[in-house]
Amino acid sequence: MTDGPARYEDIADDKLSDSQKDVLTKVAAGRGRVPTPFKVWLHSAKLSHAIEHLGTMLNKQSTLTEREFEFAIVLIAQHWESPFVIESHIRFLRNTGFPENVLQQLAARTPPALETEREKAIYAIYKAFDSKQVASDDVFAHAVKVLGRDGFAELIAFLGYYTAVAMAMKIHRQPMPAPEK
Repeated sequence: MTDGPARYEDIADDKLSDSQKDVLTKVAAGRGRVPTPFKVWLHSAKLSHAIEHLGTMLNKQSTLTEREFEFAIVLIAQHWESPFVIESHIRFLRNTGFPENVLQQLAARTPPALETEREKAIYAIYKAFDSKQVASDDVFAHAVKVLGRDGFAELIAFLGYYTAVAMAMKIHRQPMPAPEK
C-alpha cells in the first residue's frame, strides 16, 4: 500500500508564490504547525486557502472536544486504510487520555467499549458511513441529542475533511511517522 518512495513534491521556499506563503503563514498561526497534507494541497493555491480555513476551524474551533475529533479521525483513517493518518492520530488520541484498552480495540477493528454517549454517537454515525448505510432514525436522533446539531454537522465535516487527508497521505505514500520516544 505504501511501498515505494513518497510521491509528494516539496516546494522550495524560494519557489513559493505570495499566495502559498500566505496560506502557510495562516495555517501555522491557526494550528501552531503546518500539517503534512499541506505538502500536497499547497500545489493548488486556491485549494490550500480553502482547506486551511476549514481545517483550522474544525481542529481549533469545533464544538467537538479534541478527544472526540481525534477519535473520528482515527475511524475515518481506518476506513481508508491510511497508515500515516492512523498512526499519527492514534498518538494524538492517546495524548487525550483515551483508554489504552479502547485503542487496542480500535487497532483490532473490534467494537470499542466507549465511555461517553458522545463517543458512542460518533462511532454509530461512523459505522453507518463505513457500512455505506444511512444511519437509522435512532442513531441519527441519538447523535443530534448528544452532539447537538452543530456538533453533528461538524462530525460529518470532520469525516469528509479527514477523508481528503487520508486519501492524500495514502496516495502520496507519506512515510509512517517516526515512533515516539
